[in-house]
Amino acid sequence: MHTAVNVVVALVRFAIATLALVGTKDIWMRGDLDGLAYFTNQAGLMLAVVMIWAGVASVLGRRQPPAWLKGGVTLFLAITGLISFFVLAPEAADAPAVAFGLTSGTIEHEITPVAAFLDFLLLDAHRRLRLRHAAYWLGYLLAYCVFATVRGLVWDLGYPYGFVDLDELGWGGLGLNVLVYGVGFYVLGLALVGIDRVLPARALVGYPVPDPVRAHDEARQVDAVA
Repeated sequence: MHTAVNVVVALVRFAIATLALVGTKDIWMRGDLDGLAYFTNQAGLMLAVVMIWAGVASVLGRRQPPAWLKGGVTLFLAITGLISFFVLAPEAADAPAVAFGLTSGTIEHEITPVAAFLDFLLLDAHRRLRLRHAAYWLGYLLAYCVFATVRGLVWDLGYPYGFVDLDELGWGGLGLNVLVYGVGFYVLGLALVGIDRVLPARALVGYPVPDPVRAHDEARQVDAVA
């Protein structure tokens, strides 16, 4: 077994988890629960959990996080990066650095999305995702939109993003945004599944956990659950 390589893989994953935790520290360290309303922070916390899980599994040679979960978190981080780049206003020039000379915006909107995708490409076993997983991930986006709407409409706590701001958009505008973002989200999910299907089954870096036989068994188990 490639023990030394697996240790390096684990350290990389722990480093990614550390960045994700630094980017979301206002929530888990300072109790800023309002921060959980942001899709970016939800994705960052999920990334931290999944990377710690994957890092421990890499060291111990145990089963990696389920493909649908790992792929979903990768997609959520990719969406975070794309929306930040194309939709959201740039971070303020005087935003304070939170660690390593980096701002939370730089960490959450630029570094962790790229790191999550590279981890998926290089360190994960592949050919485990199914087309239906893209629909599962879309379900999370729709649930988030419902949550953001109810939070602002019923509890009057405001809307985390302008593209889900019911007060500004009205029901028609909100529905159109959900449709447009939903289609884009689903297409990106399908693209991620497609990438997974064309890559070699074994992880490109590190010992394959699970190996192709275990990957096949896991896929059958997921099929049975679905």
